[in-house]
Amino acid sequence: MKISRVAQGLFAALVATAAVGASPATSLAAPVSTDQVSAAAVGNTLVYKEKTEGYDCFRIPAVVKANNGELLAFAEGRKGGASFCNDRGDIDLVVKRSADNGKTWSAPKIVIEGFGDTKGNPTPIVIPSTGRIVLLSVMECVKNPDCNRIPRVSISDDHGKTWTAPKVLTTQLGFSSAPGWLATGPSHGIVLTRGAHAGRIVAGMSYTIGTANSGALIYSDDQGVTWKRGATDTPATTALNPQEISVTELLDGRVYAAARNQANNDDKCLSGGAKNRAYALSSDGGASFSTKFTFEEDLITPVVQASTARMTATDKAGKYNRILFAAPSVCDRRKELVVRSSFDEGANWQGNSAGTLVWSGDAAYSDMVQLSSGSVGVLYEAGPAGNANETIRFSTVTETTLGAPACGGGYGVIDSAPLGTAGTVYLSYNASNGQNCVSTMKSTSAGTATATSAYLEVQGSSRITDSGSFAWFAGPVRASAAGKCVKWGGSAGGTAYNSPVEHCD
Repeated sequence: MKISRVAQGLFAALVATAAVGASPATSLAAPVSTDQVSAAAVGNTLVYKEKTEGYDCFRIPAVVKANNGELLAFAEGRKGGASFCNDRGDIDLVVKRSADNGKTWSAPKIVIEGFGDTKGNPTPIVIPSTGRIVLLSVMECVKNPDCNRIPRVSISDDHGKTWTAPKVLTTQLGFSSAPGWLATGPSHGIVLTRGAHAGRIVAGMSYTIGTANSGALIYSDDQGVTWKRGATDTPATTALNPQEISVTELLDGRVYAAARNQANNDDKCLSGGAKNRAYALSSDGGASFSTKFTFEEDLITPVVQASTARMTATDKAGKYNRILFAAPSVCDRRKELVVRSSFDEGANWQGNSAGTLVWSGDAAYSDMVQLSSGSVGVLYEAGPAGNANETIRFSTVTETTLGAPACGGGYGVIDSAPLGTAGTVYLSYNASNGQNCVSTMKSTSAGTATATSAYLEVQGSSRITDSGSFAWFAGPVRASAAGKCVKWGGSAGGTAYNSPVEHCD
């Protein structure tokens, strides 16, 4: 979102929707082999693989962490389509479980059986206060007479072990009949934790009626029993068609909706790929859009589903704010899955080069789940050249993996100093280029422009300073410092830190 971080009231970020600590693990079915692959840029485990377990392939991953600590990895188990791994066919909605944060996975279990029709687009939501898991999905008739695309909901009150029969939501969501195209999510929904609508469940949905394409938010105020269609945008321009919407809660209670721009499917590298993503904002808990869908030009991807998750939040005991975005990073091909960060609550995003490469081969859809206060799990489609959907894999990225705050990938924090309760100043180093980097991340008055600064002085060189009225952070300030001493520091909230001459090696 091309918005300067010096502006007041910048956009906030993702809610931490998953429990931090895992309860004692329960016994699971025999785990699947981990099958490490050299193409991965970080470690991974195999969750689903094509031509195994009775299915042609598995697609459309979604992941949540249940209140008992187990991870639930949902997917479409596909078979019998007009072509291999076709979107329409005899498709079951299945789930696997992990009791060890994604190191091993159970055998698959059918949540909703296809019976010759398509049951898919999993959009799970965990309700932390009760442990209930709500699962939105879509039914499309293939074997039976055409029924268009029917939104449905299932509920589990035993951490996803058993589920209620799917309940049709067509009329609840304001449709007289099922639209010709409709998709819930995919990827997890959220429970709002801030503001007047705390406790509300919100998820993304897109649909097409005639030639009109709409991106929307749907919500429930009774733990998933009944639903309403709220914020809806039907862009007048043919250049924008928001689909596959991932939602996040902002620090001020607003909802951020990240979308694939399907309208650009025939010109994926238009403007270098800067027209392939869109976002919208809701200021009333998903009831309406205060900002309708517009291009998110910071995020270069192909036309593909992408996922978002929060790493840290200052109002949830985090030292700074960090949102993550996962997607392939080559505009004209589903390839090279990269996780990128925003440190100003979605106002600006890292470029691909500053992000963390999770998979270097072909890759497609993904979802993310918070594992702890400093780690996030990524569930993603991955494969060799020409087959991005061969497998669904799981990787863990940590603050160390992702790099130092604001400085980007390759930088690791080597020192830090608290600025009272106002923030923290970080000194980082990148061994590959010999550069130090300093950033000051605010922890109070986040989103409000206040005096903040960061500086770096390399021995024998002039001091480099970034200072101003910043809403989220000052810096990053970088300089080559291999083999030289440095002085560094910063300020926020009237408190300053100034280091001695140090870190001379």
